[in-house]
Amino acid sequence: MGSDVMRIGFIGAGKVGTAFGMYLQKKGYFIKGYSSRTMDSALKAAVKTNSLAYETPEELVRDIDFLFITTPDDEIRGVCDNLADKGAFHKGQIVAHMSGASSSLILHQAKESGCYIYSLHPLQSFADEAKALEDLVHTYFSIDGDVEKIEVIEAFFKKTGNTFFRIATENKGLYHGAACIFSNYLVTLMNQGLKYFERIGIPKEEGFQAIIPLVLGTLKNIEALGPEKALTGPISRGDAETVSGHIKSIGKEMPEAMLFYKMMGHMTLSLALDYKLKDPLKIEALEKVLREG
Repeated sequence: MGSDVMRIGFIGAGKVGTAFGMYLQKKGYFIKGYSSRTMDSALKAAVKTNSLAYETPEELVRDIDFLFITTPDDEIRGVCDNLADKGAFHKGQIVAHMSGASSSLILHQAKESGCYIYSLHPLQSFADEAKALEDLVHTYFSIDGDVEKIEVIEAFFKKTGNTFFRIATENKGLYHGAACIFSNYLVTLMNQGLKYFERIGIPKEEGFQAIIPLVLGTLKNIEALGPEKALTGPISRGDAETVSGHIKSIGKEMPEAMLFYKMMGHMTLSLALDYKLKDPLKIEALEKVLREG
């Protein structure tokens, strides 16, 4: 199967499937078509990729070399199993999903039908189709799956120009947990800080604009120095008095936020101990403040 003539199809015409199909077409790949829950969504994606809309997934799968299942995560296994039960797969076909949470093993029925199976996950948030298409140029992908056709998968991403790394199938849970921390938990962290601002009268929208330089500057420092050297603030200095002042204010004004602050404080202290903070008296004082509050 040569990558230049590979016929690619998608089951699932939502933001991920449509944006990735458009991206692959821009990179010179041939998109054969889409099948989706409704014909209307398949037609919309097909128009955007100059491809075909298929009435059934089986018809699409019989026409392609490389299948992406880009349905919601909890539907991927069922879609694959149904295609296998109907004998739609053909030997040598490549079948992939783009879920971060699941490994390639949820496609095992495709493998039993003679296919090669993969999870190809973009480390990217697909909140908006147009923004996703723009961001895909710089997106890293993780790969887990069969070794037999891995050279085809690697050549695939070399043609798109995307950086990729391979992970062991059994490590997919840890990988996705990390991705959730970087994306979902970062949103939670930002929201928590903005709640502090709201409590003292700074509207959330204004507060967000105010902290953008701080947040982006911190990310640049992490990029340049790594998290250990980029860490600043009272805990990295061993300033237990300042941390104690935070805790007193939070206890008085926002007691519901205390657990979050102290949990993050403990983890920040652990990071500081790895690199910056060595004074045993300061360490003891911080541990006491965070423990007792």
